[in-house]
This record gives sequence, C-alpha cells and structure tokens, in this order.
Amino acid sequence: LQEGKTVKIRVKGSSMLPFVRNNDEVLLTLPRKIKWCKGTMVLADTDELGIVLHRIIKIKGDCITLMGDGNIQQIEHTSPERIIAIVEQCYRGKFIYDPNKWLMRFLGWLWYIIHPWRRSVLLAGWKLKQRLF
Repeated sequence: LQEGKTVKIRVKGSSMLPFVRNNDEVLLTLPRKIKWCKGTMVLADTDELGIVLHRIIKIKGDCITLMGDGNIQQIEHTSPERIIAIVEQCYRGKFIYDPNKWLMRFLGWLWYIIHPWRRSVLLAGWKLKQRLF
C-alpha cells in the first residue's frame, strides 16, 4: 500500500455479513480522506478490537465510529491516522462489486438503520428462499 499499489486480502469472520462473507476477498487502497464518508468500508486499527474491516457509521471531528454490517450493537472507534486502507472492490467467486457505488452505500445505510430487526429480516428472507427454491 505504501508503494501506491492495491492489495487483495481474504476476509476472515462474519462481522460484515451479508455484504462481505468469510473467505470473500477485498481490494484495498491507501486511504484518501476526500473519499471518507458514512458507509465507506475501511480497514482500521480500533481502540476496542484492534484491526477490523468495518463500515464508517459516524464521523465527528477526529473520532470515527465503525460498525460491522453483521453486528447488532458492537461499535469501534478510531481516528483518521489509524485508517489503514479503503475497500475499493469486493469479490465473491465470480461476483465483483464496488462498495462505494451509490446503490451499495444505500443498501449498507439501510442495513444499518434496520439493525434492531436484522435477525427477523434475515429469517424471513431465508424462509422465503426455502419456499421459492
């Protein structure tokens, strides 16, 4: 990253479900503050958990609050200088998407807003999928 190159890493864990799953890959680039806003997926060193790949949910001065898409309550805090990289692309098999496009940011925001009801939404979706397929 320091040489200006991109880096692709394999994700471990489920804290970014449903948008990034265990063993998906993400393409990272150096952070550029001009691209930071709510909804940006970043790799950052946090006060609570160390290094995580989570989404920015709040920026207030030099305090940046992160939350994994799969988390219901757990949040982390970091600062601009502790953001290691920004996620530019996500890979799941042959499926590739840009998490910074408006639709993916909107879906991420919507997923954050409904976080108290996520389990119910996922269960309803799973049951619907079982009936259709």
